[in-house]
Amino acid sequence: MRKKVLIGILSGIFCILFVLGAGCSSLKEETPVPPAPTPAVTGTQTVVETAVTTLPTSSKVIAAEMQQSNTSLLDRDGTSTSDAAFTIFFVKSTNEIVNKTTSVVQAMVPGSLSVQAVYSPAILYLEAKDLGHTIERDYDLTLNMKTNAPETEEKRIAYLQFLYMAKSGANHIADAAEAESFGDYSTALAMSTAARIDLRDIKVDPDLPPTVPINTLNIFLAEYIGRVQEKVIQQQNGETNQRPQSEARFPR
Repeated sequence: MRKKVLIGILSGIFCILFVLGAGCSSLKEETPVPPAPTPAVTGTQTVVETAVTTLPTSSKVIAAEMQQSNTSLLDRDGTSTSDAAFTIFFVKSTNEIVNKTTSVVQAMVPGSLSVQAVYSPAILYLEAKDLGHTIERDYDLTLNMKTNAPETEEKRIAYLQFLYMAKSGANHIADAAEAESFGDYSTALAMSTAARIDLRDIKVDPDLPPTVPINTLNIFLAEYIGRVQEKVIQQQNGETNQRPQSEARFPR
């Protein structure tokens, strides 16, 4: 009996072990099934990564090429870039002319602008010559510039007219100062008078900032002409007094 009981117990244990062994083997056989989605996940990640790395790069390249092509087209046509170039040049030019015109006025009448300095025709010559050179340079540049918008073209033409009169006036002032420095007051009077004729027709225009100091220069130029006239009279009187008495008594 005991043997039968033991055999029955052992048989039961073997059956249990057999069932457990079969279950484990089935689980082991089924374990490869879950990794099936792994390739799909890996494939999805690969696709996403390639999309993220390639799309921004290609879009940047395309945008850069489009920007370059647009810029080259604008430069070729001369549409927006020409107007912008003139505007930048105009601001720089007018500021420089205003500053140099102020320097000429200060050199012409030192005490008039709170500049306590001794008047020197040589300094006036240098300042006026510098102003004339700057205006002439800007005149040539403005003459060769192209614009697209009608209002910009009107401004360019108006600035050309101003520069033409202003450069002549500045050069005549330089000539007057040079003649004065050599004591040739008659030539200085003639040149300064010519400069006043050049500048008197310049009207104050809010769209042309240099017109204000140029008109101020014209006002002080009138005072300068008055001083030169006095020197001419003094020079003529001095020459008359230096003539020999016999020549004065018996003119030819």
